[in-house]
Amino acid sequence: MIKGDSTDYNLLDNWVRTLKIKTDKVLTCEIGVREGLGSKIIMDGIRGQATGSYDAHVGIDPYGNLKYQHYDNSPAYTADYTNNMRLQLEKDLSDYKEFKLFHMTDKEFMRRYPEYGPYNLVHFDGPHMTKDVLNEAVFFAERSVINSRFIFDDYKHYDIDLICKSLHYYGFKEIDKGENKICLEKLTP
Repeated sequence: MIKGDSTDYNLLDNWVRTLKIKTDKVLTCEIGVREGLGSKIIMDGIRGQATGSYDAHVGIDPYGNLKYQHYDNSPAYTADYTNNMRLQLEKDLSDYKEFKLFHMTDKEFMRRYPEYGPYNLVHFDGPHMTKDVLNEAVFFAERSVINSRFIFDDYKHYDIDLICKSLHYYGFKEIDKGENKICLEKLTP
């Protein structure tokens, strides 16, 4: 059974299933895949409603027990994102042909793959430092379409107000939030 390490998965499922898809090809992403529950929910929800081709679900996660600063006000520490966890994830999601794991950091992905896009949905569940989440949000906002949804996990751990204000420039507005997750949608170009 695929596990998750957060809450509000019911909201994630609802936000994916109510996503308005107006593109022929669908591209989704999750930064911070861990054991894969978020990615599974996203792919199942898109599979249930996409009228065009589900081009890919991009999963970005470096694994390998990296030591890094997780939150704005915490010291760096090593989390339990092992390579065995990655191997189990690949096995658990082997039936999802649209799943493409990029075994690297978010910064490396953004540097190496700026041409990917446009994205219909991005789940931000990787680094939880304001500067990192802001950099990710702007990168993906520049590669989004009308009705794209951005879902931020653990939003109370960083300056979500700053991120929302920055995304307002790209036409995003908050549409809903729970205890752990918040959803923004691109309403204007």
